[in-house]
Amino acid sequence: MQQTPNNQPPKADKAPQHKAGDNRRLPQRVEDLFNFQQLIKSFYLFMTGLLLIIAFFIVQNLASVKNGWQSFVTLAQPFIWGICIAYVLTPLLKRIERGLCKSKFLAGHFNTRRALGIIITLGIISLLLGVFFSMVIPEIVNSVIALFNTLTNSTSYDWLRDYLGQILAKLSELGITDTTMEDIPGQISEYLEHPGEYLAEALHYTQHFFVAAGMSLKNILLAIIVSIYLMIGKETFIAQSKKIVYACAETERAEHFLDFCSRTNRIFSGFISGKLLDSLIIGILCFILMNILRLDYAMLISLIIGVTNVIPFFGPFIGAIPSILLLLIISPKQALIFAVMVLALQQFDGNILGPKILGGATGLTSFWVIFAVIIMGGTLGLVGMFIGVPIFATIYMVTKNVVEKRLKKKNLPVDTQSYK
Repeated sequence: MQQTPNNQPPKADKAPQHKAGDNRRLPQRVEDLFNFQQLIKSFYLFMTGLLLIIAFFIVQNLASVKNGWQSFVTLAQPFIWGICIAYVLTPLLKRIERGLCKSKFLAGHFNTRRALGIIITLGIISLLLGVFFSMVIPEIVNSVIALFNTLTNSTSYDWLRDYLGQILAKLSELGITDTTMEDIPGQISEYLEHPGEYLAEALHYTQHFFVAAGMSLKNILLAIIVSIYLMIGKETFIAQSKKIVYACAETERAEHFLDFCSRTNRIFSGFISGKLLDSLIIGILCFILMNILRLDYAMLISLIIGVTNVIPFFGPFIGAIPSILLLLIISPKQALIFAVMVLALQQFDGNILGPKILGGATGLTSFWVIFAVIIMGGTLGLVGMFIGVPIFATIYMVTKNVVEKRLKKKNLPVDTQSYK
């Protein structure tokens, strides 16, 4: 029996051990590896079959699924609007909190700073809404009443009827005739000669509108409450989301996904907040210039210009064309002055104000902006025209990153100039 120098029995050979923290099970035989791969394939086949069954069920019960989805969206409206409100107000809240951090007392009190920031943010929004409903709405109502009185004036009506008659005559010369179009002057004459009946009908629809608005008040209040809770605990919600991502994916993929979400958030947040601020400034400048030039319906037209300006590229034209036609009924001279003014205003917005506020929020050229607005506008309407640019900017960012990564692997240049 072999003895050690210290007359102690030899130690048995230690079994190989895994490193600390390595919980992976390594197959010891080829059969184990084969069985493991078969198990993975079976799992994928099972999930594929399950998804096909679900897709078949959805197709077979499309009407029921659609109704169920609509019911779910109706119930979730307060949460959807609450998320949107919180997302739009978060940039303003961050700016206010940065200002509050300069205070020595609030610098070390996060909860107090967050509460004051939310109160100030909601106070600013409430003040803006109060100004809008107390000053803008009455001016718009007065403009609509004045426009109605102008249209019922005999001189203006005769001019409008003759103008429509000339248009219909030109269309008839081109071979375009329609009994509905030929009856347009008669319909307008009936509306203007008997305004009381149509006004009563309009009031009836207005009553239904306000009843529906009253029913929606509950959802609005709930949305505000949801947005406040989201702004209070936004760091906690983000941390919980990251926790889920890291739990469901490998660390490297989770980090790539979170980086993608961070970039997408910067694109959407920068574009939405910047475009809203830009449109507000353009609407105010339009109102000031129209008052200086003594043009009619300044508040109504400025509201149209400001609201439509949120749509990239096409927004100025969408707002300017009906405004010019509105002023053309009153005075062709005012319409011409307004057209020159709004053209200069949009040039200022496109070349100076817009780039200053938005900066490189999207990183898209004018061609891709037009492409995104047309495609998303045709798919989702006006909402698509507004959010189409940040959506396409996100797609453009992902495509660019993938292309550049593959080019680097092939040791090829990534700048476009090298391929011209």
